[in-house]
Amino acid sequence: MAEIKPKFRPDIVRHTFEEKDGGRSFVLEDPVANKFFRISPYEYELLYVLDGTRTLSQAIERLRLHGRHFTSEHATHLVEQFSRAGLLLGTPQGTSQMQSKLKKVMDDAAKRRSLVRLYYLYIPVLNPDGFLDKSLWLWRLLVNRLTAALFVLLIPGAVYLIINGAERLSHNFSYFFNFGNLLVLWVALAGMKLVHEFSHAYTAKNLGLRVPEMGIVFLLFFPCLYCNTTAAWQIAERNQRMSIAAAGVLSEIVVAVFSAYLWYFSQPGQLNSVAFFMMAVSVVSSLVFNGNPLMKFDGYFILADLLRIPNLQGRAFAYVRYLFLNKVLGIQSVQARKADGRERLIVLSYGISASIYRVFLYAGIVMGVYYRFDKALGIVLGFLALMLFVVGPVTRGAAGLIKRRKEMRFRPVGLLVFVLLFGGAAFLLTRPWSGNSLYPCYVESSLMRQIVIPAQAPVGEVLVREGDLVEAGRTLFRLDPERLRRDLKEKELDQAFIQREISIIEDSGEDLSKIPMKLIELSQATDAVDRIRRDLENLEWKAPFSGYVTRFALDLQPGAQQAKGTVVGEFASGYDCEILALVPETDILKIKPGSEVEVWFPLGEGISLRLTVSEVSPFKREDLQGSPFSSRFGGEIATRPQDERHHDTPVESYYLCKIVFPNQQGIPLGATGRLVVHSPPRSALQRTIEAAYRTFNKEILF
Repeated sequence: MAEIKPKFRPDIVRHTFEEKDGGRSFVLEDPVANKFFRISPYEYELLYVLDGTRTLSQAIERLRLHGRHFTSEHATHLVEQFSRAGLLLGTPQGTSQMQSKLKKVMDDAAKRRSLVRLYYLYIPVLNPDGFLDKSLWLWRLLVNRLTAALFVLLIPGAVYLIINGAERLSHNFSYFFNFGNLLVLWVALAGMKLVHEFSHAYTAKNLGLRVPEMGIVFLLFFPCLYCNTTAAWQIAERNQRMSIAAAGVLSEIVVAVFSAYLWYFSQPGQLNSVAFFMMAVSVVSSLVFNGNPLMKFDGYFILADLLRIPNLQGRAFAYVRYLFLNKVLGIQSVQARKADGRERLIVLSYGISASIYRVFLYAGIVMGVYYRFDKALGIVLGFLALMLFVVGPVTRGAAGLIKRRKEMRFRPVGLLVFVLLFGGAAFLLTRPWSGNSLYPCYVESSLMRQIVIPAQAPVGEVLVREGDLVEAGRTLFRLDPERLRRDLKEKELDQAFIQREISIIEDSGEDLSKIPMKLIELSQATDAVDRIRRDLENLEWKAPFSGYVTRFALDLQPGAQQAKGTVVGEFASGYDCEILALVPETDILKIKPGSEVEVWFPLGEGISLRLTVSEVSPFKREDLQGSPFSSRFGGEIATRPQDERHHDTPVESYYLCKIVFPNQQGIPLGATGRLVVHSPPRSALQRTIEAAYRTFNKEILF
């Protein structure tokens, strides 16, 4: 490195950042690669004197004359970093051999990224910069200090409405999330993401930046919008950069607040449903995803600016790698970026937290897809995740260590710390815990009635919808009596006419042979009159007890004509209930009728009940009909289609455990939970291996 004469690329654009606290930094913009690099003024001084006329040792001497001291090792390390970033010309990275090597590394990385993009794929669609320029006046009109103050005043009211409508909210969650409402969910999510991304774009445009790109990102094959605001690094004011990153999360909170008002005060229908989804999706997206700093979304960039550590994630992973290679294995060629104790502690904590979070994130995605969406896709994603995030890194790491084995000089202290940490993790994974076995269960009513059409008349008025809680005696729907009244008048006239004919025949004494036939006609007319009168007295379907409308025909609308006795829904008691749980045949000896068990439901802070088992019977294919157990319909029990009608049947043998109980806690029908049964303690590793083995065996059977 000392013999070459590196040259700082003249086309690199420098942006100077003057922070409020007196700090200063530079952001270098590569106009060719569209990349940004933040460096300190100290590092920039070395970069600036590399003009292609000096060797590195000459550059160090020149800086020393101006009071800036660099060691040869530190300067060499910085030049290597600048070279790899593509900021210098005339370095060893410029040779054909090195360029070929770098090209191979970049091609390999691109291939890995292309596979990872199965999880998140970005597709540019348009350049919105011109449109944003023309419509910026509208954004400034809607978003200002006055509207912000008014919005802050609305937040306590929204929180109150959500708390006050908690029972109604729980019913919405219990009954509304189904395949039939998928379109409403997509509309709500698309609307929320539209607001989110345009909030980023308008905030950046309001600060004088270009927004060159908007498009679609497929997050686990689910389409969402994205906005490219990487130009935010050009802004010197840190708070302004943070405002661009925070704009999306804040916009989702705004959507959640207004949706809460709309949901609470609107009547049941599509508008109410969209408002409910907008509220739920906005809150989940803000708190779990976009505001989460462990994912490289808005929360991450806010945290990086707040801590004044650009490229926080890259530095964190690099520092964790440095600690292992340098401090444990003693490979001196691996060096860490110069940093103070505060920064080292932050990047170490973030690197460990983000690594652990990634494991749970991808495992959760794979299991969610497998159990809730599509089993084949879940298996494919699981295999890819295993290869990309476990097998691939371990293989590359092992190959790198083999190449550097001669450089290894194990450090006792670092090795001891690593062994202790590794041993602690192994202890936690292999230590048996929890002497309880958990089985899926759900609440079902033991007192149910079919909702039927009580009379031969068109529907006049519908007063409830599916999922509503109805008090005893309340009318669910009424029939229109007008047609029955007209029919009654006609039949009464027929009855009177036949009676008059019989009287005339009897008085005249002629055609007496017709009287038996007329009497039959009179009996039929009388029966018709009595039937219509009974129907007129029975034009309403009233709730026989307090309960829920668990099923209601969508075509039961005013004016619809249904035959008398047609089943149009189902009404179930919310008090007289039973809990149905599935227990594998291998565990059936743990439970029997009369056994005391614990049942837990994730409602509020959690509801735990101590109950007695009423009945245990073999689980049959018919028991899957209408239950949430089948994996093909989002349940936890692996099933497969059987016979020509593709009826589901469990892959393994199960027993149905029934527990009758009075639902005094108001647990909504259909709520899923866990049946807790004592079992021998097992470790997390053992549970994982057993679950993987069972899943593998199930898939072999398909």
